[in-house]
Amino acid sequence: MLNRTQQILIAIVAVAVLGMLWFAGNDRRDDVGGAVSEAPAEVPAEAQAAASDVRGVPRDGTLDPVSIDPQRPADRLPQLQADALLNAYRDNAGQADRDYLNQYLIVEGVASGIRREGEQVFVDIRTNDPGANVRALLLPRQICGPAGRECGVEARATMVRRGQKVAVECNGAGLADGMPLLRDCLLRGGAN
Repeated sequence: MLNRTQQILIAIVAVAVLGMLWFAGNDRRDDVGGAVSEAPAEVPAEAQAAASDVRGVPRDGTLDPVSIDPQRPADRLPQLQADALLNAYRDNAGQADRDYLNQYLIVEGVASGIRREGEQVFVDIRTNDPGANVRALLLPRQICGPAGRECGVEARATMVRRGQKVAVECNGAGLADGMPLLRDCLLRGGAN
């Protein structure tokens, strides 16, 4: 047990360390040599903000509908619910293949489980039909944090629980055993 003097000294040292850290982090100056730096006039403010954004970081509680993979273009991806994908295939499989086969898209829903068959790890996403799920085959390399931090599929899969909202970005792969199949999937940070 520390006596009162030791407690006071520890508190003073802690305050001093916090003060130094605060001053070190806030020691940025907008002017160098008296000249105020400005952004170039030809670059719009929106472009500057977009260029500084890091993919995979939620804004207002959701992820932007662009790929979290920094190796992919930052184009807006189509988004749909697992129910809508299943219904599209049930209504007209030919049209659904034209719309979704080999298309990179985001599918959202509720996880009914993550499983492994051989070397392949997949997540089943519930639909409005209890007998049919959307199956998303996961890539061995997953994005596990902002700025494209990578990890293995097992490490990423442990972050998903049954009943949790999930979103995957994948290539459409048609039907398999009467259920929509997605391949080359990345688990996103959550449903949008």
